[in-house]
Amino acid sequence: MAKKRQSMSDNELLGIIGQYEKSALGSNTSTGPSVGGQIYPQGQNMTTLEIDRYNALNAYMGRPLGNEVEGRSQVVLPELRDTIEWVMPQLMRMFAATDTICRFEPEDPEDEEQSELESRVINYLFMKRNDGFFVLHDFVKDALILRNGYAKVWYEDEEKTGIEEYTGLTEIELAQLLQTTDELEILEQREVISGSDYTGQMIVAEPVYDIKLRRTTKNGHVKVECVPGEETLVSPQARQSLDDCPFVEHKREMTRSDVIEMGYDRDLVDSISIGKPDWLNLVSLARDEVVDQLSEDNPSDSSMQEITVRTAELRVDYDGDGVAELRRVIVAGDKILDNYEIEEMSLVSCSPMRMPHRHVGISYYDLLNDLQTIKTTLLRQGLDNLYLANNQRTAVNEQNVNIEDLLVSRPGGIVRVNGSPGDNIMPMPSHPGVMSQVIPALEYADYMREMRTGIGKDTMGVDADALQDVTKGGQLAAMSAAALKVEMVARLLAEGIKDIFRKMHAELRRHQDKPLMVQLTGKWQNVNPGDWRERTAVSVNVGLGSGNREEARANLVLLSQMQEKIGQFGLIGPKQAYETFKYGATILGFENPSMYAMDPDSEDYQQFKAQHPPQVPPNVQVAQIKAQIEKEKAQNAHSSDIIRLQQELAEAEAKVRSVDMKAQAEVLHAQQTLASQEASTHAQIDSEMAQTLVKVIGSIVAQQLKQNPAPNAGQVLAEDYQVAEGVFE
Repeated sequence: MAKKRQSMSDNELLGIIGQYEKSALGSNTSTGPSVGGQIYPQGQNMTTLEIDRYNALNAYMGRPLGNEVEGRSQVVLPELRDTIEWVMPQLMRMFAATDTICRFEPEDPEDEEQSELESRVINYLFMKRNDGFFVLHDFVKDALILRNGYAKVWYEDEEKTGIEEYTGLTEIELAQLLQTTDELEILEQREVISGSDYTGQMIVAEPVYDIKLRRTTKNGHVKVECVPGEETLVSPQARQSLDDCPFVEHKREMTRSDVIEMGYDRDLVDSISIGKPDWLNLVSLARDEVVDQLSEDNPSDSSMQEITVRTAELRVDYDGDGVAELRRVIVAGDKILDNYEIEEMSLVSCSPMRMPHRHVGISYYDLLNDLQTIKTTLLRQGLDNLYLANNQRTAVNEQNVNIEDLLVSRPGGIVRVNGSPGDNIMPMPSHPGVMSQVIPALEYADYMREMRTGIGKDTMGVDADALQDVTKGGQLAAMSAAALKVEMVARLLAEGIKDIFRKMHAELRRHQDKPLMVQLTGKWQNVNPGDWRERTAVSVNVGLGSGNREEARANLVLLSQMQEKIGQFGLIGPKQAYETFKYGATILGFENPSMYAMDPDSEDYQQFKAQHPPQVPPNVQVAQIKAQIEKEKAQNAHSSDIIRLQQELAEAEAKVRSVDMKAQAEVLHAQQTLASQEASTHAQIDSEMAQTLVKVIGSIVAQQLKQNPAPNAGQVLAEDYQVAEGVFE
């Protein structure tokens, strides 16, 4: 294993940061083409990107082109500003017109409710706890003008201190007041134990307290700020996301007081020298319309003096293990105020038109700079022509004409002439008018602008005369085609907005150590970001343009008609109807449908349903009554058939029962007959056997008496009878 070296020193770290700064995009310390005349001192140069930003802001402001001629028209057409100000409302409506700008996608079916909750929380923090609208506005506008827009996301622990006074507190109330997580410092306290009743007699009452204290509250918040491009340095190795580049930096001027409030040592901050800048930031200067940077001086109050603070985030092997880690280094002057490892970059960027494999994109300035120059030149020439035509020159004989009378133009004015006026005053030939050629050229330039940006008469506003020979479908198709370019710009800008919300979610999940109380869908809820999972799947709820919105409304009508037809077969329930209502509310611009209708899956709906049994509408009642009448008619129509069938069934059952009884009687008679016959047969057999036995016994007795007459003949006869009976059996 390689031996681990010691951590690098502050000077080594500052040297690495300096190297990154020198080669960064937008840096004005690198070697580049020298511009700016006397503004930059000798040895200071501007980069190409800084020049383009400077020129773009000047073009947006409509400042002189630099080729003006004294005595001629010097008007400047702000083509760039007009186009951007036309497209900005549409972009802001796409992003900021909804309550849910971004939505976190669920990771699994059980995650749908939780992802929806987290989406609402982050959107609430962005719009309510931060200046979300202004952040979006500046983020997008910077990108449209300067090729890239930048925003910064971080978690900040805030401390607020205030003085509070209370009077007449009981012991319980005082204990409740002091039982808090805030830091309290008691400044004054007084106990009152006496009072008087309504008669004026002094009585002993429960003691009360008057107290004065200083409360210090510590709260953490996720902060979002739009960062000017001139305050941002980015490594040229950056590609799509800033999280993958090796170096970014945010450089800004801060007062010593602000730096100390961030928690840094006062002695260290006071030791940082102000210094004088070696150059002016021309991009920042181009933003200003009324501020003169040359006249700005630091105040004598040291706490309000401004110092340059640089927040550099770079990948560097600071601990010497051979693997570069991502670190945030805060530098003021030549001193490092803080240095620690971080999980991801705090800066995000966006671009309206992406250049593949490059961080710097294409702005509207790149598309319209030449058109602004052309239109300005054409308009100047046309105005100069009008000025000459309206102020025709005259040749005079100055010896015979009063020049002062000729120079003053007034109705009915008199020009004094010695001799014939025709011999002494002669109008010069008039200049031919060129406005008839200038106007078509300007219209062609407008056509070129529409082809490049999609911003033209179809998107700015439709002329009533232009619709006379155009069908509604054709006009909507043209507007949709023109809006495609704007929607493409919005889709690319949305990638930067996604990064803002993803970083907000990550910062809140990592640093929020206690539950948050937020207002969602009109109700206050307590959420704990510490229990959230990491999320990377984010989608931006980009709104619709006018043409697509009209198309979506038409599709909604068709969907409702289709549901109405299949609803007759019981295929549409409360949930499906509510989903259609949600879609319609979104199309109309209402992003919280639960404020206007209850979700069938919500607890509120279940409670309402239990408390209010469903009432049948009158039209449904009429339909039910008609159905019942028809049912009864059908029943009456078939009632006679049913009675006949029932009678036949009863007769059949009676026949079956009669047949069964007859069969049973016959069986019983047969059984009785058989039993009688059997009894008669047995009796006859017994009688015949008895007769036979008597005969046999008599014969035996007679023979014995003949053979052996004896006095016990009767006994012998009985014995013989038994023997005979045994033989018979």
